[in-house]
Amino acid sequence: MKFENDAIYILNAKGEKELAVYAAEIVALASFFENTSYQQQEQLMKRKGIKRFTARQRDSLLIYVDDKKAVVRQIGGLPLQGFRVAIDPGHFSTTLKDALIEQRYLYFVKDSIARPLDTIKLFESELAFNTAKQLQAMLESKGAKVLLTRDQNNHTSFNCSYDEWMRDYKNRTLDSLKVNNVISEERRKQIATLKPYKLFWNFFHDYDINNRAKKINQFNPHVSVIIHYNVDELNNPWLKTSNKNFTMAFIAGAFTADNLSKTESKIHFLRLLLTEQLNQSEALAKETVKNFSALLKIPIATETDAIYLKSNCISTKSEGVFSRNLILCRKVNSPLVYGESLYQDNVSEAEELMKTDFDAYGIKSNIRLNLVAKSYYTAVFSFLSSLR
Repeated sequence: MKFENDAIYILNAKGEKELAVYAAEIVALASFFENTSYQQQEQLMKRKGIKRFTARQRDSLLIYVDDKKAVVRQIGGLPLQGFRVAIDPGHFSTTLKDALIEQRYLYFVKDSIARPLDTIKLFESELAFNTAKQLQAMLESKGAKVLLTRDQNNHTSFNCSYDEWMRDYKNRTLDSLKVNNVISEERRKQIATLKPYKLFWNFFHDYDINNRAKKINQFNPHVSVIIHYNVDELNNPWLKTSNKNFTMAFIAGAFTADNLSKTESKIHFLRLLLTEQLNQSEALAKETVKNFSALLKIPIATETDAIYLKSNCISTKSEGVFSRNLILCRKVNSPLVYGESLYQDNVSEAEELMKTDFDAYGIKSNIRLNLVAKSYYTAVFSFLSSLR
């Protein structure tokens, strides 16, 4: 990457200028990257190179723009009518069998001496999905159209369980990827023989996340919410509770050198560089984190509160908001917040999260999940209202 007075250049592995964006092209290209399909963006990258577009060529880009994200003018009706919100409840495991594969669960006896029957059993997938359903109900009650990337508590983004995907879809998926030259025959054979745990971490994990991004982008949301729950990294392997509890959120903006060796990542980089999505994401995430802290009574994380915040993230100007190199943060084409509202293994949170004594929109829940959903809702409502 190289910045000069009148242009931004993307360089190839040899340090040669491969693609140029000139000052006069920024507005047209920003609209193009925000409102076209990935295939159209890839075609543009291939044909542009370092040549400068004429005024007519810049205008011609608008022919391809399908501005589905344009905010409709409100005429009566509900306050969020006309807006689309995508929600991605992280993970999928709701049984110990799947959770052992996905490594997203807490299962231990809190105090084997004083309270030997007091077992902590939590699946992050269940917490995220429950929160997503509450948030969906809140937003739809105000007129928003909402997409959930998975349709059931124990489902992947392919609307089936991991077991069902392996049984019914694995082989046809691998065959299709081979036919379309996405993977080699050698790679197809190698993946096909993997046991469930290695199959997940060597293939399905990223495949599922990429499908979530695809579903979100096809929905053309005005905003996206990615729901996760955190743990204390120093409490590994999470067989006891922790006294720590912090709240934070992630957005895009952190790329590594190997990311920028791939055309797809260059396209995402340009979109984030040329559009307002990063600034909008930071504003949304800032409001979300502020809500988390206020409603849940949890301190906002700084970069010294977790190793990965200092080593794998870039601090933004907004308290508790970090740029992190996560697949969804890069690939989702909308303002977004990737929330990590609380630590599941916190000594008090773990017990509260186990409860189902709170009814929210007909959903059996607990007050902590409800407050998390309200935090997202308030931030999203404020953000979308500002777009009017």
